[in-house]
Amino acid sequence: MEEVIEVPKEKCMKVTFPNDPKIRRIFERLPPPFKFEESGGKVTVYCPLGYEIGREFFGFGVREFYKVFKALEVENGRKIWRHDMIVLEPKKTEKMLIRMAPGELHLLRLAAERAGETLSDYVRAAFFTRMARDLGL
Repeated sequence: MEEVIEVPKEKCMKVTFPNDPKIRRIFERLPPPFKFEESGGKVTVYCPLGYEIGREFFGFGVREFYKVFKALEVENGRKIWRHDMIVLEPKKTEKMLIRMAPGELHLLRLAAERAGETLSDYVRAAFFTRMARDLGL
């Protein structure tokens, strides 16, 4: 039997939108840690992770995609309009301290610089890549 991965709702970004099939299909194929609720003509998705929505991937025109952007209500996070993408990003309120050798940190900073990212974003992406693989997301 496959383990069900759950994240408590209070630890998630909350995204609410009208129960519109065009918007709903954006969220339908998300992995199990994402939870859905329907109530009063609205759908709420509890997102433990950030999510990027591509306009062209879902076949939206520019104006229609902007209407989707305006329809999304986000709590415990933010929505960002970035070119042809809507980025849903949870608030980053937790901190984690890790220890590493000075040479490791130097190499991480160099790699982040070459990738054009902050050290924090670079390390977070590396953590998420391994986490997603290990959890089967």
